[in-house]
Amino acid sequence: MNFSKPVYTLIAAALSLTISPQTQASRIPWTIRRAQSGVFVGIGYGMGRYQEAMNAVPVDSESGGLSVYTVGLEHIGRRDGGLYAWLRFTGAFGTTHYQGNTALGLPAQESTTNRMTAADGRLGLVIDDLWRHDRDTVLIPYIGAGFHREARGANPGTGNPGGETSTDGHLGIGLGMDYAIDRRLVLTLHALTGYTVGAQITTTEPIAFDVATQTLESARVSESLGDRPYDVLGLAIHYRVDDRLEIAFAVRRATWSAAGSAPIPIAGVPGQTLGVIRIPGSQSAETTMLLQAATPF
Repeated sequence: MNFSKPVYTLIAAALSLTISPQTQASRIPWTIRRAQSGVFVGIGYGMGRYQEAMNAVPVDSESGGLSVYTVGLEHIGRRDGGLYAWLRFTGAFGTTHYQGNTALGLPAQESTTNRMTAADGRLGLVIDDLWRHDRDTVLIPYIGAGFHREARGANPGTGNPGGETSTDGHLGIGLGMDYAIDRRLVLTLHALTGYTVGAQITTTEPIAFDVATQTLESARVSESLGDRPYDVLGLAIHYRVDDRLEIAFAVRRATWSAAGSAPIPIAGVPGQTLGVIRIPGSQSAETTMLLQAATPF
């Protein structure tokens, strides 16, 4: 699913607020002041899905739910044009379920462990001089970057006895919007569109069949996945309990794709290859739901 259209729609709708009539001086309520400088922690649940296709025909897929935890820092400048900075570290663990084919082309359904770590950052400007229909709005245009690493456990049934690790970065432009429902309650939206950077996957690939032992010989292969579109949409509801505590429920969905090629190593001959193998194109989607607590400092 391509999120570029809804991302641009959200950005256009948010920017339209800047030309609305201003009946009185802007005031930022307590709830939007929540992140002058603060730290937040959260726990929740994540759902991921990875699907490969060759010539538009699905080859295999992997999906599952993960327990998620996060910790981060946020700063919002106190006046219009102030600095916005946000940094978050996220970890997750759980079990994913594979459905596809073994290395010999036979149907397979397997489960394996999965661990994920990620870091995301944003840097932008605060536009808080907005007023419409007796509600206060803050816009935050920003640039965003991040790093994502996912490690899957060994799965001999699918020809992957050594496990699999995927890493990628992303870089894009985004827009955040805080909308005050009342003095304590605020709705936050954010959208980012960009590209993956340096995506690759390291896996164990079968490269030869030993007739004497009736076993497959395998080797670790690093596959370059190329740079593809990366889109994020997020929504959160924040409630200010008092001047030292805020709680929030946040939902975030990211989608990205990959395609590339990798060299085929020769067993027992380091540095030499048989050629290059095409990697099936893939589509990934990740949805997280988090309950967060934040406090200013």
